[in-house]
Amino acid sequence: MDRREVDVYGMPPNKNLSYEARIYLLSVVFAVVALVQWILIGYFTDWRKYKIPQERYGFWLMATFFGICLLSCTPCGRRCPWNVLLVIIIVESSTLYIAVEQQNTRGYMVNIYAVTIVFMLVITSIFYGAYFPMRMVPGDLMLSLGVAIANIMMILFFLNAFIINNDTIFTIVRNYFGFTAITMIAYTATIIHDRQSDVPKNEYIFLSVLLFFGQMILHERILSISATTTRSQACNMKA
Repeated sequence: MDRREVDVYGMPPNKNLSYEARIYLLSVVFAVVALVQWILIGYFTDWRKYKIPQERYGFWLMATFFGICLLSCTPCGRRCPWNVLLVIIIVESSTLYIAVEQQNTRGYMVNIYAVTIVFMLVITSIFYGAYFPMRMVPGDLMLSLGVAIANIMMILFFLNAFIINNDTIFTIVRNYFGFTAITMIAYTATIIHDRQSDVPKNEYIFLSVLLFFGQMILHERILSISATTTRSQACNMKA
């Protein structure tokens, strides 16, 4: 590996650590960093008294996706130390966003269940992308269509946030992005396990961030469902 490639991918070659191990190890590190901060924020703070607007979800998705595009598509964003800085911003902003979402649920058991469910969803999606027949796994065409529809969904989300204000539309959009996250994780697994020959696997920093971002989208969806269920049960008990 020449000096130019080291500059682009941010780390010197390491013969003792494969690209697959790097990707999964980085993803686990990001998840652990997020989990520790969630525990600290949940234990020492209480933000439920503040009214936080729903459109923050759209701003978080757009800003994070823009950061990932910088990380993967621009020469500056792919070069150290800028790639490291972008990763820190993406991980920390997502961590703080989910920490706020966790304030809407009541009791630690709900958050424990959410972490467990999301972990199982991510592992299942990776296994699906890594080992199922390729004709059954999301490919380039499906991913491209998913991104195109995601842009439409994002426009619909902000129209609903500022004009329509319908809770059903919020639910539909968030469910779609939850499905997109599963698709993205499965597609990323095909790259990690050498099933996409035209995608370079040595983009390991970018791929690990994609796995983490997919996990955060799923975590938000599970927490949102948990909060809605908790509120419904509370209303039924009062009635």
